[in-house]
Amino acid sequence: MKTYPVLTLAVATLLSCGQQKKPDQQTEKDSTVAMKESMDHLPKATVNFITTAAAANLKEIRLGQLAKSKARDERVRQYGAMMEKDHTAANEQLQAIANKTGVTMPADLTDDAKATEQTLTDIKKEDFDRAYIKQMIEDHKKTLFEFNNAVASKDTAISTYARDMVPKLNTHFEEANTILENMRKLINKRDISHN
Repeated sequence: MKTYPVLTLAVATLLSCGQQKKPDQQTEKDSTVAMKESMDHLPKATVNFITTAAAANLKEIRLGQLAKSKARDERVRQYGAMMEKDHTAANEQLQAIANKTGVTMPADLTDDAKATEQTLTDIKKEDFDRAYIKQMIEDHKKTLFEFNNAVASKDTAISTYARDMVPKLNTHFEEANTILENMRKLINKRDISHN
């Protein structure tokens, strides 16, 4: 008979623990919905550009940090440092625009960017430089496409931001291509000397 109150107390405790988790989960869900609803009145193109550009900046910052610590070639380490510096500044400028327009910028990497970061983290050190630079070329091609389109935006702040950023993004793209070309020449030189 004495076991029933203990059992009842245990069940009640378990149920109350389960209920305590639900409000937190509900709050998290509600805040995500509220965030989306708070941007419903904004032009979709504005929200899309700011969130996409912010995600690209975050990715280049994180991968730049990785390149600074993992790259073997000094030029690749310097390129990584440039990515971190330039894209941090770009994200700060974008944050000012987001604050004025009411767009909430992403605080973390997208799932795709996390996967890329993990791949580059796990790759052998001797293969990192080439893989990282190829990733930079691919990323900057996409980013340049987005920014060149945004130059024609009806939102003056976005079009100005995009116009200001395009030359810098072009420099990043061209520098990555130059580094990759130098790597190819070096590999070809080694192959010729071994033959």
